Amino acid sequence: MTCKILTASIVLALSCGLGAEAKGSQTKIMTDPSITQKAIEAQMNQTVANKDVNFNNMLLQKNLASSITEAAAPEAAAMDIDLKGAVTTAIQNNRDITIAELKRREAEADVSAAAAKKNPSVSYSWQRNQYPTQVVTTVVGTQSSNHGYSQGINVSWPIWTFGKVEGAIDAARYQKNIADLNVYKTEADTKLAAVQAYYQYLEAVKLAEVQAQSVTDYASHLNNVQQQFDAGIVAKLDVLSSNVSLANAKQKSIAADNTRDVAEANLNNIMRVPMNTTLKPLDKNFPEPEFDLTMEQAILMAQKYRWELVEADYGVKAAEAALRSAKAGYLPTVSVGGGYSWKEASVTAVDKDDWAVQGGLSWSLWDGGATQASVKKADAAVKTAQETLLQAREKIELEVRQDYLNVLSYKEQIRAAEASVAQAEEAYKIATVRYSSGVGINLDVLDAELALNTARTNYITALYNYNIGLATLEHAMGVPAVIHPEFAKA
Repeated sequence: MTCKILTASIVLALSCGLGAEAKGSQTKIMTDPSITQKAIEAQMNQTVANKDVNFNNMLLQKNLASSITEAAAPEAAAMDIDLKGAVTTAIQNNRDITIAELKRREAEADVSAAAAKKNPSVSYSWQRNQYPTQVVTTVVGTQSSNHGYSQGINVSWPIWTFGKVEGAIDAARYQKNIADLNVYKTEADTKLAAVQAYYQYLEAVKLAEVQAQSVTDYASHLNNVQQQFDAGIVAKLDVLSSNVSLANAKQKSIAADNTRDVAEANLNNIMRVPMNTTLKPLDKNFPEPEFDLTMEQAILMAQKYRWELVEADYGVKAAEAALRSAKAGYLPTVSVGGGYSWKEASVTAVDKDDWAVQGGLSWSLWDGGATQASVKKADAAVKTAQETLLQAREKIELEVRQDYLNVLSYKEQIRAAEASVAQAEEAYKIATVRYSSGVGINLDVLDAELALNTARTNYITALYNYNIGLATLEHAMGVPAVIHPEFAKA
């Protein structure tokens, strides 16, 4: 009768388990008004404490400097800088790269931990048992005892897991490969950020020079206008218009100087050098390197070396290894082992004859559907990884095409802006000479100077865009920022 009841209970439990897998609450696709109403009511019942808001503007206090504890600021230093130096310093000092390298060490430890499950394990146990006093009669005599000991050394070795441990090891190795790629990607991201910061600083320096030259030109023209006004040749309106143009040029020059200082601080931050370091760029002008790569070559290289694609590739392999490991849950595990055991308090009291060798097979015939669920999850993870890989390929190809076309466009803009500068300089000279000769008007000179300033600005911007475009395309193609020894084995 007991066996019948136990059998019926097991069948009932299995039936309930299988039924529970197929049932579940239906997902709602619209909001529940009652939940919203409860949230509104809870908010209305909240009590808000009175807060004394500070309306004192500390920046306007006259004794602000004396109220702040003085701290010794780092001594300002000057630093000669070029593109190579900026990128090298940034990569050497970047914290994100350090974090990525530490995560790679974690991944290496995970591989070792997964591989250790294939190795034999040795365990030792010592136990003292306490129980009521008993009288024991032996050939020697009668003695009482209320305690006993048990010790043992055991060795266990899982010689075959039918792919469970092997799959876990492969998955951990692929994750370590992904961690390696993350280091390379972080280095490439840092290089791109440093290149952008350097060229932004160089652009700001050149634009500040353009605005300073514009102030000089307007001041020279105002001096000419003032002399002609004093001689009674031109009207007061020319003097006023020239003064207004000079004032506007000074405002733009001040803004350009501030932009340069901000760009300098940003570059210092990227390189992780003191913020008040004064940078002296060794490049007086923007470079204009040749570009003869075809779009097909750029896309092909990106599909082969781009970090995200290689990482997605490893993601598929890691998911497949996890699926193999999950399917191993259907299969048995074979292990061997052995050991010694003895019932003495001393560790050295080993009985050489009290040994045992075991060989075992463990097979979970039914785990309530846990293995089946794990396999389903792992199979879905494989399909997700495959979709992620295809999505990354499409996204990166589009990115490379956009960056490539942008580079071509920026190169054409350089030629157009260069011609515009030459024409604007000639137009400004003609307008200045005509006004000095009394055959031109003041507005022609002011317009010519404004056009010259715009042309010079556009030319610098075109050179900046071209160099940034090349760096962005290089990053999109997966060009490494640091040459690691393992690249030679690829």
